[in-house]
Amino acid sequence: MTTEAVVAGAGIAGLTAGLALARRGVKVTVFERSKDPREFGAGIYLKENSLPVLEQLGVLDKVIANGVPLKAARIVDERGEVIVNRRFTEERMITVLRRELHNSLREAAVDAGVELVTDKMVVAAKPEGVLVFADGSQVRADLVIGADGVRSRVRESLGLTKSYRTMEDGATRLLIPRQEEPMGTEYWAGNKRIGVAPCSPDQTYVFMIGPEQDRQLRRLPVDTEYWSTFFPQLGHVFDRITDDAGVHHVHEHVVCKRWVDGRVAMIGDAAHAQPPNLGQGAGLAMVAAWELARTVAESRDVPSALLDWERRVRPAADRVQKLTTLYSHTGYYWPAPLLGARAKFFHFLSVVPVTSQAWEFWWRGGTYAPAPRSNAITGPETD
Repeated sequence: MTTEAVVAGAGIAGLTAGLALARRGVKVTVFERSKDPREFGAGIYLKENSLPVLEQLGVLDKVIANGVPLKAARIVDERGEVIVNRRFTEERMITVLRRELHNSLREAAVDAGVELVTDKMVVAAKPEGVLVFADGSQVRADLVIGADGVRSRVRESLGLTKSYRTMEDGATRLLIPRQEEPMGTEYWAGNKRIGVAPCSPDQTYVFMIGPEQDRQLRRLPVDTEYWSTFFPQLGHVFDRITDDAGVHHVHEHVVCKRWVDGRVAMIGDAAHAQPPNLGQGAGLAMVAAWELARTVAESRDVPSALLDWERRVRPAADRVQKLTTLYSHTGYYWPAPLLGARAKFFHFLSVVPVTSQAWEFWWRGGTYAPAPRSNAITGPETD
């Protein structure tokens, strides 16, 4: 039986794993390299795969108390046409501030008995269940979890990296004062995209995606005048962007040879970093963390339990990663003279039942819609 676990990284993945294990009676210590662990970014989408995890952990009500349940989400192309329109009734789609999610997980983890050690840099792990720190010290446990991010020291030390690469595009994420934004909307302009969604009673989440080679697109403070040449219809958004708003990150992509080595398991960006097009990076991490805790907590053979966990959980994560990467390629490489064909292609995917249902399934992280099916994807609105 697993009695003690150590976690490298106090992000969303690491805290979810720590909390889930502590709820099962495991003694957990989470090590974080920063002195003040917190989430950078802006908003985050919570869908039907991650929401039940938060509910089981007892933090969902607190997380969404200041969030926004979306009633619809849509994609608008270069012509101003709504090519995908997804309506939500009973199915939940909630946007929240990343810091609200992180703070809720951290507070719940500490309340559950998780020890959080900050300013402690993990540099390696050993398959027999050992974490190694920059100061030369080591700690041993029944279970070691590598949740130390896209450039994971744990993953690298065990030789688990199959590939790591930066993508051709990146995103600036920021928060602006909320006005009347009743739904989530993604606007397209060639190989550039802007998403707008309310995420709290008084704030709206904005992401701005474009080629990394265009320095003006990734400039901070945001060059709103330059962006407005591609999105002239979004003046009401640009007018609310301040000089101190925004963080920018290039999109990164990680594939592991394995997620498991002995008593060590990889989760989150350390295992499957991906571009954020399906809004599932954190969602997949939370599901994997929950399933990891459920699998190993009562096992007397941790290495075997971890292998079983990877066999069950990884296929869905791999498929979502491939689809969200394909979405990036479709946005970045599609020839400019054929943008009309791209719009028709995505509209086709959204209205044909077989393709729309398959896309929805993976958009939810490999989760079926609640019954009765309540998520309707349609073409342009007719009302």
